[in-house]
Order: sequence, then C-alpha cells, then structure tokens
Amino acid sequence: MTHPPQPAPAFGLSFHPRAWDDLLAAPGDMRDLGLALLQEVVRGQVRGPKLTAELAGYRKLYLGAQVQYRIVYAYRPAPPGSSHRTEVHVVAVRPRARHDVYDTVRARVDAPPRPAAGPRVHAARSLSPQVRPRPAVPTAPPAPAFPVPGLPMPARITTTSPKGPSR
Repeated sequence: MTHPPQPAPAFGLSFHPRAWDDLLAAPGDMRDLGLALLQEVVRGQVRGPKLTAELAGYRKLYLGAQVQYRIVYAYRPAPPGSSHRTEVHVVAVRPRARHDVYDTVRARVDAPPRPAAGPRVHAARSLSPQVRPRPAVPTAPPAPAFPVPGLPMPARITTTSPKGPSR
C-alpha cells in the first residue's frame, strides 16, 4: 500500500519550553490529536481562529470531541539559519475549562491578566446614564412629634372635607 506524498512543511515549528511539557502531560488521545493537528498547521493545511484583545496575534486549535483542550500558537519569524522564513510557535496546550489555557498563555507571554469580567459583562452590570438616580433634594427636617422645651407647640392643622373637619 502506497501513501500519497505529503506536502512539504510550509513553516518551521517551535515550542515554548513549558508548552512541550503541556503536550506530554495531556491525555494520550489529546496528545496524538494535537500532534496530528500541528503537523497540518506546519504544512499550511489548517489555520486556527484568531484570538482577540490582549492575545491578538495568537491563534487557537480545538482538541477533542467536546473541544475541551486548546493549542495556542503564533506565527513568528524563524531564527537565522532556518530553512523556513516563518515558524509556528506553540505557547500552550491546556484544558479550556475556567480559561486555564488563556491564563497560562498570558503568563507565558507577559500579557496583562484578563479582566475580572469581560467587556460585555461590564456593560451589562453598569447603569445607563438615563437610569442614574437623581440627586436628593434637601428637605426641611420633620417637626418633632413631642413638645420641645423652650419652643412653641406645633400648630394643629385641620382640614374641612364634605364629611366634616379632620385632623
């Protein structure tokens, strides 16, 4: 059985020192899938979606049936003497749960930490300028309910209605 020829690599491949440990520590099926997917990226057959905000310039790959693992990588110039001009630099291979992979990438590339809440959450929690409470208008203090020595007694107010006088 002969296999069709594989395309030549379009990019070099490098790993952050701890990304290689991440890949080796991943479950066996994730590790095998990750290596196969990285091979396709290096050949130029696959390109992951771009990340945004403080991780702009990086891309991600989904691993697993429930896409519970991610590979985060970036394209960067290859070192001098390399047979390629550009290389795929893998930064992290980690679980997606609780943003573990993205927090790890931020720490490894010295990016600012992610905000406690994203911009949409921040916008949803903030009040619209039209809804802001109006400033309180100062009012006169209420009259004391009991006579204060040295002050005249409060006046009794009576009103008249069709049913007669009332207090």
